[in-house]
This record gives sequence, structure tokens and C-alpha cells, in this order.
Amino acid sequence: TKIHRGETTNPKKNGHGVFIFLIVFHASLSVSIAVLILTASTAESLKSPFNPRDLLPLLPKQVSWPILNSLYGAADLLPTFIGTASPGNDDVKWKGACFYENTAYLEFHNKSGSEFGGGTLHIQADKAHSWTCMDLYVFATPYRVTWTWYFISRAHTVEFPEWDGLAEYEYVKNKGVSIFLMHAGMLGTLQALWDVFPLFTNTGWGESSNLAFLEKHMGAKFDARPEPWVTNVTTDQIQSGDLLAISKIRGRWGGFETLEKWVSGAYAGHSAVCLRDSEGKLWVGESGNENEKGEDVIAILPWEEWWEFELTKDDANPQIALLPLHPDVRAKFNVSAAWEYARSMEGKPYGYHNLIFSWIDTVSENYPPPLDSHLVASFMTVWSKMQPDYAANMWNEALNKRLGTKGLDLSDVLVEVEKRGSSFDKLLAIPEQDDWIYSDGKSTSCIAFILEMYKEGGLFGSLADSIQVTEFTLKDAYMLNFFETNASRLPKWCNDNDSVKLPYCQILGKYRMQLPGYNTMEPYTHMNELCPSLPPKSVAYSDTTGYHTVSRLEGFKTLSMESQQSKRPTCPSCAKPTQLCLCNRIRSPPLDNQVSVTILQHSLERKHALNSTRIARLGLKNVTVTTVCDVHDEAEFLIRVKGASLELVDTSKLGSDNVDNESLKLYQQLADKRGSCEEDLMRISMKKRGVISNVSTSLMEDASFDGILASPAAMDVLAKGFVVTKFSEGKEEFELEVPPGSALLFPSEGSVMINDLKERDLKVRNLIVLDGTWSKARRMYVENPWLKLLCSHVKLEIEGASLYREVRRQPREGCLSTIESIVHAMKEMGEDTEGLDNMLDVFESMVGDQRRCKDENFGKVL
Repeated sequence: TKIHRGETTNPKKNGHGVFIFLIVFHASLSVSIAVLILTASTAESLKSPFNPRDLLPLLPKQVSWPILNSLYGAADLLPTFIGTASPGNDDVKWKGACFYENTAYLEFHNKSGSEFGGGTLHIQADKAHSWTCMDLYVFATPYRVTWTWYFISRAHTVEFPEWDGLAEYEYVKNKGVSIFLMHAGMLGTLQALWDVFPLFTNTGWGESSNLAFLEKHMGAKFDARPEPWVTNVTTDQIQSGDLLAISKIRGRWGGFETLEKWVSGAYAGHSAVCLRDSEGKLWVGESGNENEKGEDVIAILPWEEWWEFELTKDDANPQIALLPLHPDVRAKFNVSAAWEYARSMEGKPYGYHNLIFSWIDTVSENYPPPLDSHLVASFMTVWSKMQPDYAANMWNEALNKRLGTKGLDLSDVLVEVEKRGSSFDKLLAIPEQDDWIYSDGKSTSCIAFILEMYKEGGLFGSLADSIQVTEFTLKDAYMLNFFETNASRLPKWCNDNDSVKLPYCQILGKYRMQLPGYNTMEPYTHMNELCPSLPPKSVAYSDTTGYHTVSRLEGFKTLSMESQQSKRPTCPSCAKPTQLCLCNRIRSPPLDNQVSVTILQHSLERKHALNSTRIARLGLKNVTVTTVCDVHDEAEFLIRVKGASLELVDTSKLGSDNVDNESLKLYQQLADKRGSCEEDLMRISMKKRGVISNVSTSLMEDASFDGILASPAAMDVLAKGFVVTKFSEGKEEFELEVPPGSALLFPSEGSVMINDLKERDLKVRNLIVLDGTWSKARRMYVENPWLKLLCSHVKLEIEGASLYREVRRQPREGCLSTIESIVHAMKEMGEDTEGLDNMLDVFESMVGDQRRCKDENFGKVL
């Protein structure tokens, strides 16, 4: 790909590149001169010719590198997705690391005279924050990835002389060229490269770099253990099924594990399992053991051989913890079935096919910034060109499995996904299936191999068929409530030399191992199939295949121990500071509520310390949370009905005196013209403050929104359930399926008491709740017109003050918190009182925690 930089449009910046060269040439300037330059650059009356960060390399290493390390890290090596430039779209605008005003557009041409021609990407860079900075960019399609840099404010061009056949031409015409920015700039990118390099070196520098990376990006702590760092293990108390969690922190595997921990949230990078045979001999089963040919395979080794290797030959400085099974769990473990499974897998390749898919479960909130699905696709494209065999093994087959195709390479997969009207991020999120067979056999990563054994051994009980363990990360495994935590039942030598009594046995390692959330998660149906990998901002997900409910720990799969804003350790399940954790206060298992709950959470409410939605997520089995933003300029709502809903209607009854013929006729019309599985019912355009600017609908001709609300036939169609998608500023904000029997809990003009619905023989199957302050909830109601399409609006009339009253202002008595509203409503609907009361108790204790914290802080001020 050729790069052309265009003509200079700003004479003042002509010397930009020369100036950088002079700066580098005079890198031996004294510290005093550099300091004077930095001081002069702080004057705000003139545009700074220098930026302090640009000149840091001029300072002595002892001064500059600590500053650089605080500003940049290895994660800055990843570019940030900006947008896509496509023909007819000139609205791609962004702020760069150097240039604060940038625009792009794509022009098609046929300068090459080829069948499909080529194109020119036009980039306008302007408003540099200094004369010494530059921006680095990556440009990608499914067929190519290229990069360049800009340090002059003017028009630049990237030439694509010829598209790679019809497929790339059609893709770029419809989807455009993806633009990625190295957000750390030239200096930060070089620093990031410097940080990544030592992660893979088998040196003390490499070890300290891995520890520093995990501390910075995950909040992990590495407290030194007292010597000796190895436990004098006697194997008589190690039994079949006991898990070995392993963390390697230097060398090749140490570097790979560090990055794996970062993207998955796990605090260990490898695992193995203990097995005792009929003669009492102890073995270790492991997926990822290197054989004589250098291949990573599944192996079953004598304990002595495995342990000797870890003690004397593993140069990755392994930290190892033994997690014994709980006696009750061990009693259920079918050792014979486990051995049979292990022997059937022995010698098969390590599960590379499902390695990356175990942590990509949802469209959003899976990727630690700046990683995202666009970047994953571009990374795959690069590796597919460089290492096609590697790509085929790591993701091509798995992507074909998800598409139901065979033999497509990555570029063909990307094009096929677009043809089907889907997207690559949705394809990545399709759950892995345990029974998928790949070209080299069944695929299991290290932890999937062990959990498959647990399934065969009966530990998942009746849930086994509904759980895909190839969707589990190592963190998901050690969070299962399968393990022993009673110190009196742990082996006598467990943590014998350590000053801290961990709930598991660390048997090797210089540093004390952390396993946040250890032994806290109870198995549930479709476990870990719809779980974001980041701390919970919301538990929203998009899936148009059917209505889903989210179990209490979905959305908390792999959480960082530190939030982005706080340095306090945070619980991986409830997202509260660990000292204020709510998890042990919640009744387990969660309430299996028959009336599902959908919470629409205002975007400004989700981070509030006293937000009570977190208790609903922990205490209810059937709950989903979707984040809703205010309408700032204009929003569009697409309402569509499922085709299956139309097919359930018996239109043969048309003409009968006892049926609503208008409704049946409408169903018949919709079913007749339906060309796909879903039928668009209406589009609603809305400006802020709830002003509807346009309505188009297939429910009736020339209908207004009020006309739809007044039409019994139209409302009858909507009562069968619909899907609503909100688009804001050209992007999808959320998509939500509203099942039949949905009711809104909100005191609208036409709302009724819940008991009134019972008298009308109307049954609520799904309760929709607005989560925000009173004014925010009112705004959500006004700015989401689809809520008015619900046939039932219900309200509560509760006397007295909310439990919030001491720590958060209530507009008047009777205004309750979200969790209080849910509890009172569900009690009236006949749900389990004990489980609901437990959630109120937890909420009251959370309010008490907040009150104590406020009192303590006030005392410190005094």
C-alpha cells in the first residue's frame, strides 16, 4: 500500500520534521537546558512549540524512565479503533494523540485499470498540540493491514491501488476501511514496545516486568512468602479431582500467561488435575504438556515426574496452589468415569481451537481497553497473512463452526458474516460447544480438559448437559464452589511455612498467590455463556435469537481486582470494595423468580456507590440489566415483531363472531408480507425531552403514535412481544426483547395497582423497572416511547420512607429504591417472600456500610 502525504497547507509547519531531527541530533543537551525548555513551554499565551512528553527522552534515563513508565505501558502497544471510512460518509472525526482535529473519507477510483479498481483514503490532520508530536495509524480491511504516521497538519492520503477481487471491493463499499489510532503516540508506542519485550525474556528483568504489568492493569499483589518457597508435600492427602492452579511469571510462557490473565481476568494462567488410580498411585493430568516433538498435548504423568519438573526444570518460576475438592463434592466424584475420559484424551493436541473463545462471550465489555472486536479482527488478519497454519489452528475452524460453514479462511468469514447481516463481534460471542469435533479431534484447553473430566465425573449433576465448559476461563473454574475452605480439613502441611493461612494450599512460589472470588460461584444453566469480561457497568447484551434471562453471576465472569477509578481492591462479583463485599450476605442459591425482571438503568446511575441494582443481580436468577442514555440530539427506535409470534396466530378464525377480526386481519397482513424471520412494525424518531418527530409503521396507514396507542388491533399485536432497538448518533445503544406479558413498574397516568391486574385475570411474566433518581426515571420514561406500547403499567402505593432515607435524598415518602420497588412488586405477584426479604436485608446492610463510611470520613475531617 502506497502512502502519499499531499501538499503542505500550513507553511508554519514545514519545518516540523526537520525540527524533530534537530531535537534528536542534539539529544546530548544538558538537563538544565531541557528543564528551561519545559518551563518555557508552560506559557499559555502562546501555542507550545514543545510538549513535555515529547522531550522526555532528552532527560537522563534516571529521570525520564520513571516518568515514562507512569505515563505508558505495554497495553499502549494496542491501537484504538476510531471508525470506518466509506464512500459517502464524511462524518468520521476524532481527536488524535498529536492532532486534535482529524477527519477522513474514502474515494473509489480505477487508476490501475483493474476489474474492480482501487481507492484513496483521505485524512485531514489539524490542530497539533505541539510542533514535536506525531500520530501513528493502522488501516485495515479483511484482506490487508497497513500503517503510517503523520507529523504535519495538512491533507494526507493512503492509496489502495487495487482491491483484492470482488469480495474486498464489496466489503469496502458496504463497510469501509477501518481506522485505528496508536493512542499513545510515537513516544508512547516505543515505550510500549520496550515494555512488551521483557515480558517474554527469561531474566529477572522479565519477571519484574510481568509482575509490574499485572499490578498496573489488574491490581494484582505479589507479597513475598517466607522461605522456603516450596512445601514439603506428602501425597497421602491429595485425592482425585484436586485442582492445581499454576501461575508462571517469567520466560516465554510467563509472558503469554501475563497477557492471557489480562484479557481473561484470571489470576492464574495454567492448570492441572490430580488423579489417583486403583492401586493408590497419584498422577497428574494436564493439557499443554510438551512432548518429545515439542508439541503441546494432553498428558497423564506420575506425580513424582510432574512435581520434579516443576521444582527443578521449569524456568518460568511457577507459583502453584493445590485446591482440594470439598468432601461433599468429592463424594459425588466418579473417579472411574474421570479416568476413562482422561485416557480417551491422552495424546490429543492442546485446545487452541477454543482458547480465545472462552473469554469472548458478549458483543461489548469483553475486551480490556483499547482492545476490541475491530482490533481482534485486524490482528487475526495480520497473523493469517504471516502464519496461515497458525491462524487455521487458532480461529479459522472455530469461526467456521460458528457460521456452519467449512473451509472458509478469515477474509471469507468476515465477508460471509456481513452478507448474513450480522457482525464479527456477534460471531465471536457465539458460545463454544463441548461436543464440537475439529480436524485434529476434540479440543480442550488446560481448564476445559479438567472441567470436562468434572462433567464426566458427575460434579455438575443434572446441569451437565446445559453447561459448556469450553466457555470457562481458569478464573471461572477456581470460582466454582467445589473446593475446600475449612482450614481444619486441609492437609497438615498446607501453607505450613507461610504467615498467612490461605483458603487453599500454595505449595510452590516466591510470591503469595491470589485467587479472587475463590469458591464462590454455584453452577447454573448456560453458565458463563453470556458474561462480559470487564467489571460490571451493566449486564446488557444483544441477542435477537430469543428471550434470555441472566443469572446472578452472569456479567461478573472475569473482573479486575481494581476498578479504573479506585485503587481499593474490589469484589469480583458485587463490584463493591472487598471490605464491604455483599456476596456472603446474599442467600444462595439465588431466588428462582418466576416473573423475570428487566432493569433499564440510567447511564449515570450504574457507578453510584449505593446503586441497588447490584443486589438484584446477585439475588435473582432471572434478571437482565440494560444501560439507557438520555437523548441529547435525536434518537431512533426500531420496533419489530418475531416471525414466530405471527405463526402462532390462528387466522383461520377470521369471520367468527367471537374473535377480534381486526387483530386477526392485521396478523394475516403482517404474516403474508413477512420476508424474513422478523417484521418491522414501526420506526420512531425522537428529539430530546420526548418530542416525537416522525413515526412510520406497518401496523396501519398514516398512523400517528397516539393513533397506534388507540388501536386495539395494533396493541394486540404488540402484546405478543416485540424487539426494540435504540439508535443514538448513528450507533446502536441497546437492543432488548420485550416478551409477552411484560409490564412496566412506573406511576404513569394509566398505571394500576398490581391487584387490579389479578382481578382482570392479566398475568405479568416480565417486570420492567426503571433504575435512576426520580428525575432520571421520569426522563427515561418520556424518552423511551416504546414503554407506552406495553399493555400494562403498574404502580405501588407504599407508606413510609425508603431505607435510603439516611444517605440519599428522596423527593417524598413512598419513593423507593430500585431493589425495594422490585421486592414489594414481586411480593404482590406471589414470589418467595423469604428470598425477597433477604435482598432487603442486604440492601439495609449496604446502606449501613455507607452511613458508617460517611461518619468515619466526617470524623477524619473534624
